[in-house]
Amino acid sequence: MDTTRAGTAEPPAAPDPYVFRTPEDVLAAVPLVLGFEPAESLVMLTFGAPRPFHARVDLPRHRRDLGDLVEVLREPAVRHGVARVLLVGYDPDGPWTAEVLRTVAGAMEAAGIEVVACLRSDRGRWWPVGPVAAPSERGPGTAYDAVAHRFRARSVVEGRVTLPDRAALAAGLAPHPGGPHPDLVDALARAVPPSVRRVDALVGVLLRSGERPDDDQVATLLLAAAEGRLREPVQRRLTRASAPGLVDLWSEVVRRAPDDRVADAAGLLALCAWVSGHGALAWCAVDRAREVAADHGLAGMVATLLEAAVPPEEWETVLCRLAG
Repeated sequence: MDTTRAGTAEPPAAPDPYVFRTPEDVLAAVPLVLGFEPAESLVMLTFGAPRPFHARVDLPRHRRDLGDLVEVLREPAVRHGVARVLLVGYDPDGPWTAEVLRTVAGAMEAAGIEVVACLRSDRGRWWPVGPVAAPSERGPGTAYDAVAHRFRARSVVEGRVTLPDRAALAAGLAPHPGGPHPDLVDALARAVPPSVRRVDALVGVLLRSGERPDDDQVATLLLAAAEGRLREPVQRRLTRASAPGLVDLWSEVVRRAPDDRVADAAGLLALCAWVSGHGALAWCAVDRAREVAADHGLAGMVATLLEAAVPPEEWETVLCRLAG
């Protein structure tokens, strides 16, 4: 099990038009919730809590890791008062995936949480997984087409993008193969630490315009990300309403940043993505920061928030902690 990415807190359950009535509805909705098509994963949808959350974990390959997997999912479910869960395993190894699902389901029920259903999915087919192995788990399964489902059509109208896998999401933060552009390198070489007022004004202008920052602006933002005093205006502007715009802005900065400058920008992106409710992107940003700074403080804090499924609505509490 990937212990550095134990779980992914995702946005709350889909709105009313996405009410689940059939297994096919569930399987069509999961990629929309995550933002990508899961693979080698266990997904948990939660219901009945004051602030429902969804989680995705890497499917373990060894029985010795099952205990860790159970705790990663059960602990936040219990702490947040989840009443019901729905579990979906994505993997071609049917018997093992069914065993993992049964283990997690048993732990949830022992904790007083109802398991609505367990499903296994692989390459456009699904199988039910019950408390004990049954012939239906080994049969041909039931075909489904998530792409043609009405949920997907509605998501396109709403402007949602569903990527083919998590790797595609992470690739959106990968550095340019040829390294940073020479103009950005030059801009960083001549840049001086900006004032707090200048950082605040720059972020405000870029948020309002939605324009792509130029090299001098990226250099200024990279300097701001590296210094706590200069990060404060960025964090003060971060709200649930402004988070999507800040995610776009810091994603652009992370993509263009040289490796020796990227960790702080990726940490800020992780924070903005968490506040926006995009847990999967937040994890990718945490991973990007840790690629060059394994013990990065802000990335580590966001990872803790994600692992605990802390809802983005608690951002103001977290902001007070950062200010302190």
